[in-house]
Amino acid sequence: MGLLIKNGTVVTAEVEFKADVYADDAGKIRSIGLGLDKASGQDDVVDAEGQYVMPGAIDPHTHIALPFMGSVSCDDWYDGLVAAVCGGTTTVFDFVIGSKGQGLLEVLEPWMAKASGKAVCDYAYHMAVVDWSARIESEIAEVVRRGISSFKTFTAYKGALMLEDEPLFRCMRAIAAAKGILTIHAVNGDVLNALADRFVCEGRTGTDVHHLCQPAEAEAEANYRAIKLAELAAMPLYIVHTTCDAALKEQQTAVARGQEVYCETCIQYLLLDDASYSLPDFEGAKFVLSPPLRKVSDQAALWKGIQRGTVHTLGTDHAPFRFKDQKPMGKDDFRKIPNGIPGIEERVSLLYTYGVATGRISMSKLVEVCCSAPARIFNLGGRKGSISIGADADICVYDPRWEGTFSAKTQHSKCDYNCYEGWPRRGRPSSVFVRGKRVVKDGQFCGQAGFGRHLERPAYKY
Repeated sequence: MGLLIKNGTVVTAEVEFKADVYADDAGKIRSIGLGLDKASGQDDVVDAEGQYVMPGAIDPHTHIALPFMGSVSCDDWYDGLVAAVCGGTTTVFDFVIGSKGQGLLEVLEPWMAKASGKAVCDYAYHMAVVDWSARIESEIAEVVRRGISSFKTFTAYKGALMLEDEPLFRCMRAIAAAKGILTIHAVNGDVLNALADRFVCEGRTGTDVHHLCQPAEAEAEANYRAIKLAELAAMPLYIVHTTCDAALKEQQTAVARGQEVYCETCIQYLLLDDASYSLPDFEGAKFVLSPPLRKVSDQAALWKGIQRGTVHTLGTDHAPFRFKDQKPMGKDDFRKIPNGIPGIEERVSLLYTYGVATGRISMSKLVEVCCSAPARIFNLGGRKGSISIGADADICVYDPRWEGTFSAKTQHSKCDYNCYEGWPRRGRPSSVFVRGKRVVKDGQFCGQAGFGRHLERPAYKY
C-alpha cells in the first residue's frame, strides 16, 4: 500500500512550499508536486490542508532502558519509542554503554537484543568507550564494519565511565583510523567530584547544589580540552548536550579556525533553568541531569546559536527516572539521584511552540536541527531527515492549529512526571509515518511493536 499526502505545506531545511507527497509500497518517497493522483485504490490518503508536512524527526541522543546509578531508566524500547513517534520523532539514536573491563562486542550483542520485537520506529546506536585496552582498540574497526560509525566518550563520571586524557587521545586516534566520529560528554569530572565532596562535607546534600558541582567553567574547560585532542587526532568531534555560552564559545572558536566540531544542545537547556533545583519538597530532583540546567542567559546564547547555525542539532538526552521510587535514591544525598529527565515526546512541539510560534526561529530551522542535520552528521543523509525523492517516507504531519498543554496525564512515557507540566502547547503531530506505514493517527499511536529496524551506517570519508 502506498501513501499519498495531499494539500500540505512541505518543509525542508531550506524552504516551505505547497505540494503533495507520494510514497510507494516499499516506503520510499517517489513523487513531490502539485495535483498528484492516487496510484492505487489501496493507497493511504491523508489530507494535510493547513498542516506542515515535515520529515520525521531524528533524536540523536536518547537513553532507552539505561542501567545507571543503581537503577534503569523507566522507558523500554516499546514505551520510549511510542512516545517518540507520538511526538513526531521517527528515528532515535541510543548509546551502547558497558562497564569497565568489558569489550565492545560483548556489550553490543545483548544491547541490540533489547530492541528486538519492541521498537516501533527505526533506530541507530552510538558505541560508548568507557575503558581502554588492546582488546577495545582492536574492536573499534569491527564496530564500524557492523554499521555503527559513531562513538561516545565521557570526561565525567570518574571511576565508571570517564576516560583520562591519555586513553581518551588513544581512543580518538583509533576511531579516526577506523573512519568513525566521536561524540563526547565534555564536563570536567575531577572538578565535579571535588566540589560535590566539599558540599557534602559542609552538610549540603540537597538538590540545590547539584548544578554548582558542574559549573559552566568546568564544561567550557572540558570542551576546550576535547577539541584540542580531536584536532591532534585529526578527526571530527560532536559535543553532546551543550548547555552554556562558555562551552559554545569554545566550539565556535574551533569552527572559526577550520576545525570540524558539531554542537548538540537539548530542548531542556533552551527552556528550563537552574532555579528548578531550589524547588521545595525534593521537587528539584525531577530536574537533576548532567550537565545541569544553566542560567537564563545561557538559554539566550543557545537560541542565538540555533539561529546562526552554530548549534547544529537538538536532542533530548531522554533518560527518565520516576519521581516516586527512583529519584528518591538520592533523597539524603544529591550525588545518588539518578541523573536524567524525560523529553523524547515533547521536543518537536516544544520547539514549535516556543521557537517557531514565537518568531525565534523558522519552521525550516526546526527541520534543520531536528531532522536534516542529525541525518547528515551521522551518515543517514538521503535515507532519513528529508522530504526528497528516494528517501524513506518518514513523515510527520504537524497540525499548528491544535492547542493544548503538556502533561504527564497525556504523555506516553512511563515516567510519572513531565518537566513542562501545564505549559501551553501549540500544535501536535496529527499523523506520523515510518517508511510509509502510519504509526500515529489523529495524535494517537497505531503502530506495531517490532516494526522498527536497526539502521547500519557507513564509515566516514575524511
